[in-house]
Amino acid sequence: MNILCTVLIIASVLAANAKPNTQAQSALDQYLVHARSLDTFVSEDMTTQCFNIYMPMLNQVAATFSANYQECINTANAQTANLTAQAEQQQKTYQSDVSTLCSAFTACNSSDDTTDFFNCYANAANNDVSVIYNLASNAASSASSLSSGIQAIQSTEYQCTNTTQNNYVRDTAATYDLLDNCLKNGVPSSTATSASATPTTSTTDGFFFGL
Repeated sequence: MNILCTVLIIASVLAANAKPNTQAQSALDQYLVHARSLDTFVSEDMTTQCFNIYMPMLNQVAATFSANYQECINTANAQTANLTAQAEQQQKTYQSDVSTLCSAFTACNSSDDTTDFFNCYANAANNDVSVIYNLASNAASSASSLSSGIQAIQSTEYQCTNTTQNNYVRDTAATYDLLDNCLKNGVPSSTATSASATPTTSTTDGFFFGL
């Protein structure tokens, strides 16, 4: 049906943008505009019953999407912060090693004898060759690990948010299909029986999709 197709497109765009609280209501407004083109007359009482049943479901879908999407972001941020903290500790270690190396050469500058100065530099350089080599190797390894770690976190975050968005669009479409069927054919008997147990107010602070 054209109405459902329109809603699906809007829901997909909104989920892809993932901007909470700003564009969500437009999908419902669009649905209501197109609903006026229904071939059959829908009574006000029937409309109220259908929306009382399915609006809370749509709100729950939106709330679930919002919570799950934010969890993806929070998890990625926490992992990135942890990885960065580890890298900063390594950075301090390398800085300390370099400071020690420099101090060995600086100590040579206090010598007033030129021969002692040269010998001091030669000994310092000779003693620090292995340290410098290890420092260079470890620093390069740390840089590579940090880069690959951040990329892995970003990849996992994308997979998480993408799955959450797909679930949102799927569940929203399914609920809109039920609402559309209710407006066309009346309240299903099985749904009507449990309608009284369904809350009729939004749990998402007044916004429709929770994006």
